[in-house]
Amino acid sequence: MAIQKTSLVEIAMDRIKTYILENKLKENDKLPTEKELIAKLQVSRTVVREALRSLESIGILKIKPGGGVFVGDSDFRSIKSILKHHYEAHGVKIRELVEIRKILELGALRLIIEKNLNVDFDYLESLNQEYYQAITHDLDTKKYDQLFHQHIIREADNETFYNFTEVIQEYFSLVKIDLMQSKKDLLASYKEHSEILAGLKDKNLEYSHKIMSVHFEPIFDYIYEMEGLKENGTN
Repeated sequence: MAIQKTSLVEIAMDRIKTYILENKLKENDKLPTEKELIAKLQVSRTVVREALRSLESIGILKIKPGGGVFVGDSDFRSIKSILKHHYEAHGVKIRELVEIRKILELGALRLIIEKNLNVDFDYLESLNQEYYQAITHDLDTKKYDQLFHQHIIREADNETFYNFTEVIQEYFSLVKIDLMQSKKDLLASYKEHSEILAGLKDKNLEYSHKIMSVHFEPIFDYIYEMEGLKENGTN
């Protein structure tokens, strides 16, 4: 089945965002040229231009005629500032934040299945394989785990929902959670990613939700342990 043009644009948008994240680009950093992006993304010039314009419309990119493409900021800057101020003034209960993140990811799975969307399983599986390679070679695994979950939310095909989760992720990034996992635990996480994708392929919402909930258990266990130490006055 041929991929719809809009799907190609969305995929290109997501991969440009991934490029920004993986290369740790900041506001006003310059992106590759249009020609280089076409080669990297392996899509047409029209798709790249539409993706760039769409990202510019929500503030993620800034396009300067004759000057190139630069990293911008999203329309949610003011909201992020409010959240940052709230965090610095009042803090946040990490458990509640993770609960919200879990609800959002379960919601993304529901949207994908209920809307009968065509999911880019090849890309998701490639991210999961990069996650596996990072695990087996003792590299940084957090980046690929994050990209995998971000792309699942992107596949829900709801820009407002995706942008909202980005705001929550920004708040989440303010909280440092040093979850140390053994290689065995990480390999179990990799397998859970595969099972989540299998559930999506079968359009089995109950199974997908079950595996996603299991996937969140280690971080909840860690939080409950930290809360117990805090209540007991242990640093």
